Amino acid sequence: MFKTLASRLTILYTLLFAILSLIVFGTINYSLRINLLDRIDQEFLGDGKEYIEIFKQGGLTVVAQEILLETEGEGVDQVFIRVYSPDLKIIETSDMETWKDLPEYSPLLENLDHERFDTVSLSAHSGRVRVLYQPLGGGYILQSGTLLTFDEMLLANFQRVFSFAFSIMLVSGILIGSYISKRALAGVQRVKETADQISRGNLSQVISFHDQTEEVNDLISSINRMQSKIQTLIKELQDVTNNIAHDLRSPVTRIRGLTETTLSGGQSLDEYQSMSGAVIEECDSLVGMINTMLEIAETDAGVTPLDRKPVNISEIIRDVAELYSPVAEDKQITISLKIVNDPLIILGDRSRLQRAFANLLDNALKFTQKGGHVSLNTKIENHHVQITVADSGLGIATEDLPHVWERFYRADGSRSAPGTGLGLSLVQSIILAHGGKIDITSQESAGTQVTVCIDMVDA
Repeated sequence: MFKTLASRLTILYTLLFAILSLIVFGTINYSLRINLLDRIDQEFLGDGKEYIEIFKQGGLTVVAQEILLETEGEGVDQVFIRVYSPDLKIIETSDMETWKDLPEYSPLLENLDHERFDTVSLSAHSGRVRVLYQPLGGGYILQSGTLLTFDEMLLANFQRVFSFAFSIMLVSGILIGSYISKRALAGVQRVKETADQISRGNLSQVISFHDQTEEVNDLISSINRMQSKIQTLIKELQDVTNNIAHDLRSPVTRIRGLTETTLSGGQSLDEYQSMSGAVIEECDSLVGMINTMLEIAETDAGVTPLDRKPVNISEIIRDVAELYSPVAEDKQITISLKIVNDPLIILGDRSRLQRAFANLLDNALKFTQKGGHVSLNTKIENHHVQITVADSGLGIATEDLPHVWERFYRADGSRSAPGTGLGLSLVQSIILAHGGKIDITSQESAGTQVTVCIDMVDA
């Protein structure tokens, strides 16, 4: 029963509530008892001062008369009054018929120089008795007492009322504690149910928010992010598997065809060497394709974290342009740079950003005819750095444009050019991993423009 967190919290709430209630009861009960005794003591002290004055003015005879009047008025079964001589002998007393169990002697009578109070229990009385010892003067001592029956009845009634109220509050505390515990853990229960569904393969399940506490909402957010990450990983795995099954079949088939053709008849050493070279070239292309696919999958899934450091994007653009300048010269293509003078600092992985912009420039040069031009521009806009790679090449057909980010997708105009169809997919993965945006616009025979936007950081 107590293995669940809800039941344990309920017990904890109930115990805490009970302890606090008992502390409050004890405090009130103690305060009430002290106040009742203090009230009686103040009455005693007031009467004692009167007896002192009476003794001074009229002596023992008048004191005896006052004792008789006082006890008859209060009730001889409720109060008693006695006067002791200097040698501690009783010389005056009220009617003690109902006080026979009261001892005549008390150690408090010895050396009494100021008033003293005592509370005693007598066998013939159900309640306790409050007693005052008051020096009258001349060695005489006044002893007076009263039953605390009324006060103890008041305390007993208070205790009964508290016990009844405490029982009701304890049951209410259990019910309220159980309700609060279950409501507080309702989000955790939904997390468990969703986790069970995910473990059974339902990766599309997302936990909804229902006015939970901040801690539970944080837990739900973490589970949803984890579930989304798992879903992305599985999707990437499925995509890689599908790509391997579909798009790697062609190079493997070519390799098999080369070897089968060469082995089908008596071939010379040169032909075997030529076949080996072709197989090696196909294998290199195959390995490069697999590595690129894995890099895209790992980047999309966040498996390989970015080595984020402050980098100047202007330097990366200049380095990439310088790297591809020989290729541009061979094709008689002009590369123009328009880069702002201010440092364009972003938080990113230099090597991956270099590869992304190198792929963009490589594509621009690949599909630009002899004598064309390619431009690389940067500018700052709303604390973002915007990089544009534009060319005057063949352009992309309108129906092909939505598919250019897909893996292995190659438009009709690009099928004759070397490549795997993974370049733009890799670029998109890298830019999105940096929290950036990438967009492409194109028009057939008028060129293509790719725009990348990434947040800047303070230098």
